[in-house]
Amino acid sequence: MLEALLVLFITGFILGLFSSSLSKTVKLVKNELFILEFEKMYHSTQTDATILGQPQTLRVKNKILSNDYSHFSVPDDIQMSEFVVTFNDKGGNSSLTRININILPENKTIIYQMEMGSGKYKKTIN
Repeated sequence: MLEALLVLFITGFILGLFSSSLSKTVKLVKNELFILEFEKMYHSTQTDATILGQPQTLRVKNKILSNDYSHFSVPDDIQMSEFVVTFNDKGGNSSLTRININILPENKTIIYQMEMGSGKYKKTIN
């Protein structure tokens, strides 16, 4: 009986460690996928403005990342200040908007500094 309890305890302990580790890994992957989705949405919004020949807007408001055609929720583990970037009909933007993305569990900050006129950005990871 004591052996069975010991085996049960050890098995439960190992499964608990595994599930905790798996949960952390899933959150990390989810956060990284959001960053990739943000960058993809930035570039597709810029491309749409050029192809359609009309201004397009990328924004975050109320923890929703959106453009004129789609939207995504910002994950709970990510803090992102609200912003609006409008691309002109040539894909450029006329602001020096700075977008800060804080990934809380990793204590990591990604900064996107827009470059005036070109529509490009400088990405810094701290």
